[in-house]
Amino acid sequence: MSVTISLWSTLQGEIQRFLSSYYEKDVQIEACSNRWMGDFFNPLDSIDMISALMDNIDNYDVTMYIHMENGYLHKITEKNYNDVIKGLIGLYYLPV
Repeated sequence: MSVTISLWSTLQGEIQRFLSSYYEKDVQIEACSNRWMGDFFNPLDSIDMISALMDNIDNYDVTMYIHMENGYLHKITEKNYNDVIKGLIGLYYLPV
């Protein structure tokens, strides 16, 4: 089961700027792209990206969504990201 994160921005180059900072290397995406999607087969990696953007949301004009294999799509915001992270941990890491 994987988690897909998508990033959206109306500012050209903003997603590339965030990804380059997050990965600590120059990330190349299509120059005029206003969206990016990444699949995370290790849910902890998606949690890291969610935390990184939300902790620095004042520095980036980027909107984040989470997509799951069951069709779940949800916008991640400063108000709900802790609940999203708790949900991912509960879904993938806590025993049933």
